[in-house]
Amino acid sequence: MIDINNGDDLTDREVEEILAGREDRYKMSFKLAIAPLTGTKKLQALEETGIDLELTNPIEFLHRTYPGEPIFRYIQSHPDLDHMRGLSALLESGIKIHNFWDCPHSKDPEFSSDQDEEDWNAYLKLSSGEYGATVVKPKRGARQKYYNLNEDESLGGDGLEILSPTQNFHNACQACEDTNNSSYVLLYRCGPISVILGGDAEEKAWEEIYEHYGEKFLSQCHVLKASHHGRDSGYHQKSVKAMNPEYTIVSAGKKPDTEVCAKYSQYCPKVWTTRWMGNIHLNITQDKAEISSDRNA
Repeated sequence: MIDINNGDDLTDREVEEILAGREDRYKMSFKLAIAPLTGTKKLQALEETGIDLELTNPIEFLHRTYPGEPIFRYIQSHPDLDHMRGLSALLESGIKIHNFWDCPHSKDPEFSSDQDEEDWNAYLKLSSGEYGATVVKPKRGARQKYYNLNEDESLGGDGLEILSPTQNFHNACQACEDTNNSSYVLLYRCGPISVILGGDAEEKAWEEIYEHYGEKFLSQCHVLKASHHGRDSGYHQKSVKAMNPEYTIVSAGKKPDTEVCAKYSQYCPKVWTTRWMGNIHLNITQDKAEISSDRNA
């Protein structure tokens, strides 16, 4: 599991970004009306305008889909609250986490609610080992059984590769409090299929990845999870062109001026956003990757 965001709630900023895709004359009055609402009331109000998001609570999904099963590995891509909302509820839900990946940092969070503070405190406890998880902080080049080495510690087969950060790059990002660029960027291999998960990495991180790995390595990518929720700040033209993925998945949906799905579509025939497609399912078989969603099933 990589990151969490409680799908039953929306922040005011998320509502603003959703409404940015609506150009009708009721938009401004609706913004004012929805401002004092919270949680499911916001969803109901959006539904009345024709925006039916059908958001899914990830904890309920885990209990329903994997009843009684633990999470073998939870990866916190970086310590931004929009990537850990619901973490407190997850840890209190009875689902055990065996291994926790984290990047050390000195981030001073800004809370928009009491729940934010609860989630942040839960993250600090998890990263300190209070919940019993094995805490690891791997960087590029790390080798370990169960994520990129086989049982006999040989290479080959499925696994996770850390494309970014390196320790030096992470240190440089921390020195200037740049948590987005110190985000994990991961490549997951499953058979012949490779999936790149961009976290919130921005241009500086992607430029370093591109210079280190080159176009040939990046061209292995079949599925790209777009960086920084599809915002322009997470788009790196040379890297995306080199990857030329079959699918690009954006974990937010319609955005204002900084949303760049059109840019991704220049190098990818299928760009899907969770905000409009709902839950997106990636199915990897022996020789191909296919995606479906709750909206097109």
